[in-house]
Amino acid sequence: MNDDIPIGRIILYGILAIAGMLLLWVLIAGAIFGFRVATAGIVGRGEAHIQIQSADFRIQAYQHFFNVCGSIQGLEGQIDELTALLGQFEPGSREYNMTATSLAGVKGYRHQAIAQYNADATKNWTEGQFKDNDLPYRIPDTNYPKEGGKTVCALS
Repeated sequence: MNDDIPIGRIILYGILAIAGMLLLWVLIAGAIFGFRVATAGIVGRGEAHIQIQSADFRIQAYQHFFNVCGSIQGLEGQIDELTALLGQFEPGSREYNMTATSLAGVKGYRHQAIAQYNADATKNWTEGQFKDNDLPYRIPDTNYPKEGGKTVCALS
């Protein structure tokens, strides 16, 4: 009786073993990938919630509204100064035209800052929830100074 296994069978069994191991690795990797894909929504919401509720995010969001509101007040101060300066120049003069152009630019920046404030204030799930209660919910985008008054950043 010959207990020797032919060399061809040993090679075949080796190739099958390697192929089986590769298949097993592919199946494990696929299962891990599939699990990550299946749980991505849950994990993503959880990670987002953790990040949004972090101290750093809360402080940044809280300060953001005061900063934007303060910038609007600063722009209104520039509008006041430019409007007063405009009255000192003869209409049509170079100084008048330069001041009028600057005034239009500052008014445009004010509109942008108000739009940013109002957009961020409506983000109830993220930074909007950390806006101080003493700040206005929305800032009206009026044609300052002709319509409405100065922006108030603290209601109390």
